[in-house]
Amino acid sequence: MSFFIFSLKIEAYAYFVLLGLFIIHVFLMKQNHSVEVALKKFVANFFEIRELSKLAKENIGHFHFNLDSRSPSIEVLNKINFR
Repeated sequence: MSFFIFSLKIEAYAYFVLLGLFIIHVFLMKQNHSVEVALKKFVANFFEIRELSKLAKENIGHFHFNLDSRSPSIEVLNKINFR
């Protein structure tokens, strides 16, 4: 807002930009929980796939022979391109 008021005159386009930003702000605050959960899932999934890909490139045998229940499931391994 201070960017547009700097010249002490608000143009018509500035009004619409500020109004649009306000509407986006209200919408994001209304959907705060949904947006937060979706963003956290996306980030967690991204880092999980990146880490699994790194492990698969180092030693894919870890996934085949480790019977520990904490090992990644087949569904998780399907997210990465392992051979």
